Amino acid sequence: MKDMQAIEAENRRKYSGEAYDARTICARAENDAKDYSSRMLQLKFEMVARQCPGEVLVDLCCGAGASLQTTALGRTTAIGLDFSEPFLRHAEHHRRGQGDARIAFACANARAIPLASATVDALYSLSSLYYVPALGEVIAEIARILRPGGRCVLDLGAGPSLNTVVCRSYPELAVSCHVTVEEMLDACRAHALAIVEHRCFQILPMWGDRPRWLKPLLHPIWARLLALRVNGRMLDEWISSLPVLRRFAFRHVLLCERVPA
Repeated sequence: MKDMQAIEAENRRKYSGEAYDARTICARAENDAKDYSSRMLQLKFEMVARQCPGEVLVDLCCGAGASLQTTALGRTTAIGLDFSEPFLRHAEHHRRGQGDARIAFACANARAIPLASATVDALYSLSSLYYVPALGEVIAEIARILRPGGRCVLDLGAGPSLNTVVCRSYPELAVSCHVTVEEMLDACRAHALAIVEHRCFQILPMWGDRPRWLKPLLHPIWARLLALRVNGRMLDEWISSLPVLRRFAFRHVLLCERVPA
């Protein structure tokens, strides 16, 4: 395994134009979306809107900033933080075009967030933290900047999963830093983040065509099937949440609340 500095340097290169494009890095949630990826994004946005109130919102690892156009609604201040300067330039260019004074962007490492302690009401980080090494340090920073009672939605990736196998077959993409479910939960508890809700997804990879031996489980039909809603939730979530399977599901979305000192 590469050391932390090497992983950060490699991922910064890849997120600065080497492997990812600022124009396409951020997806947009669609109303009444039917495909798996759109439904996944929509439910995470709904968690932020409904369960993370407050005036000051942070999008940690914001990419090109498209998510803030949705999540900033009703806030007085929305801050996007990312380590990719090209992504941030794209985000700022778009913000100026929209003339939205509520939104600001800044270049930052998730392990050293440049905001004062206890100044943020709500925070979210989507589809990003499983590319950041030293998750415990990131969680500590999130807890530090949240006000007591402040909430966050954290989108985390588990290591003992089929998605981890697929990721290892794509060395041209960002280096993954998956952890166990126990490590996720322990990091939150260690830094006074009480887990309000824990939702599990992606028992199958849902993307890719490598490695060859896994191809029967990589067919697009699985994403269509598992995106079906049953009693208000995707079939994928019902299956991924089963006690015997949840530790092997890749995506764990945690709603946490900062416990007062």
